[in-house]
Amino acid sequence: MKREIRSSAVAGVAGAGAIVDVGQESFLVPGIDQWQQQQLEIIALQRLSSRLGKILKTPKAEKPSLKVRRFPRAMFCEKCRELVHWKTELEEKDSEPACPSKGCGGKLVSMRFVSACENGHLDDVDWRFWAHSGSGADRGCQARDRLSFIVDPSAATGGLASVRVKCACGSSRSLEDLSNKAIIKETFRNCSGRHPWIYGKQESCDADVVVLQRGATNLHYPVTVSALDIPTAVAESTAAQYAGQIRQHPKYQKVLNLLRNAEGDTQELVDSFADLLAQVIGCAPADILEVARAELDGRVLGQEGKPAAAEAIDQAVLLDEEWQTIEAALSEGGLASSGFSAVTEELAPSAPPWMKSLVEGVLLVRRLREVRAYQGFQRVTPGAPDRMVRPDVGASVNWLPAAEVFGEGIVLALDHAALHGWAQALPQAERASIEALENKRLDDNFWFLPKIDAVYLAVHTLSHLLLRRITFECGYSSSSLRERLYVNADKGYAAIMIYTADGDSEGSLGGLVRQGRRDRLAQSLIEAISQGAWCSSDPVCSETAGQGLGGFNHAACHACSLVSETSCVAANTLLDRRMLFDPDWGLLRHLERQP
Repeated sequence: MKREIRSSAVAGVAGAGAIVDVGQESFLVPGIDQWQQQQLEIIALQRLSSRLGKILKTPKAEKPSLKVRRFPRAMFCEKCRELVHWKTELEEKDSEPACPSKGCGGKLVSMRFVSACENGHLDDVDWRFWAHSGSGADRGCQARDRLSFIVDPSAATGGLASVRVKCACGSSRSLEDLSNKAIIKETFRNCSGRHPWIYGKQESCDADVVVLQRGATNLHYPVTVSALDIPTAVAESTAAQYAGQIRQHPKYQKVLNLLRNAEGDTQELVDSFADLLAQVIGCAPADILEVARAELDGRVLGQEGKPAAAEAIDQAVLLDEEWQTIEAALSEGGLASSGFSAVTEELAPSAPPWMKSLVEGVLLVRRLREVRAYQGFQRVTPGAPDRMVRPDVGASVNWLPAAEVFGEGIVLALDHAALHGWAQALPQAERASIEALENKRLDDNFWFLPKIDAVYLAVHTLSHLLLRRITFECGYSSSSLRERLYVNADKGYAAIMIYTADGDSEGSLGGLVRQGRRDRLAQSLIEAISQGAWCSSDPVCSETAGQGLGGFNHAACHACSLVSETSCVAANTLLDRRMLFDPDWGLLRHLERQP
């Protein structure tokens, strides 16, 4: 029996700590310290792996596999309604779980609810305790494994109030109160402190327990960072970038000791150890030797001797490097390397004045490669970076899950001076509203969202409208396209990249680049603007203040602006069509007024 997910998903939505539904079965992806190394291969992208201080690995292309665990372990039989705590010894190869009760053999289905906390812990709901926690329950019952999951025909309403967990002693309680946080806190007190794939280990945790559906989006927030494989003006040598990882490896001291006596056969040993370390770390053998020789000479390469992992990686730094390369390609008419090939394109002469004022240049990316690294996850609510659970859960492995994407794209370089001039001319009330959004982002610790300003809101909204329109023309599905925004107020640039993001193919059908040619791009932009000017949910959509995650959207909903979650760089937030279309102060109106 095959149970399959996309291999690229293990570096994102199906990363360590995630619950994955395959058909009617439910599984939990364990920490990466339990992944089989023979099923993985190294992904090489030095400017990303060196900054993370970790090797990047992905499942092999040929018949990859990953051992997972059934979760929730609490399951009920569709036939006899008995509630079973599933154990590994009950597993049978190539078969779905069946009821172990003699003479039953009914199909077992995972319970819909699990318990979690903001510190990243996850566990089954203690259904036995729940059944005996209601009014009139027998608190002294000693029965074990005698629970059933029943439908109560006497319930006045349907839904959770009509299903109950019942013990053989007669005690029972409906599931109606599971969504009440106050009742759950009072009933279960503190978190169990467990990660289900780690047997026999329980951490001390004083966070409140929250009961969630196993498919809830807030049960697993993946934390990822990505980089394009393009030439950059990184000043450090490759040896300096990998220095932290090299010095951390236990075999590095052996290389140092051998180098002190590198004579005769000893040199061959040095070379063999350097080759071994290079294969494990993903760098060149010469980098190993350069770091070691520098240390023997009294010099320290890279970050004053600190491992790269000690420094927080900032996605904005990677984007800034990429923009420098894109800017060079725009000025020189194109650029080609092993992982990146692009040429410039002009807008159609018939493009409207507002478009010519806004779009400074167009770059057709015929070939690109992106690598995404999975840094960890959070649960329940996004919090500070220090609340992120690492994918090895403290096991200190030297690698991270990653996925690479090959494809094509379009880059629209925008006139930042024009955008800045528009933002400065906004009414005071709108500027105050945007400032309040930024303060909310900081106060509520939405650290994974970029700084909020008028320019970002306008550029992000335009990107979504264009992405939605291009989907109808380019031959790719909406989930196969992704945006990448280059917006930096301090350095004065703004650009939109829309590119293929399908990891299961090379994503180079040519349809996306074709949409960027002069005979099509201007028309696509016009149609995107035309479609975005109205929404089938207006006036509710355009007049509702605060929609979506954290209430960061205004005048943006699924009917007009939102795209697939995997396609957006900001979790489908920071969108506002008013920034483009307001008849008094919108960006398009501002550009039309310019001479």
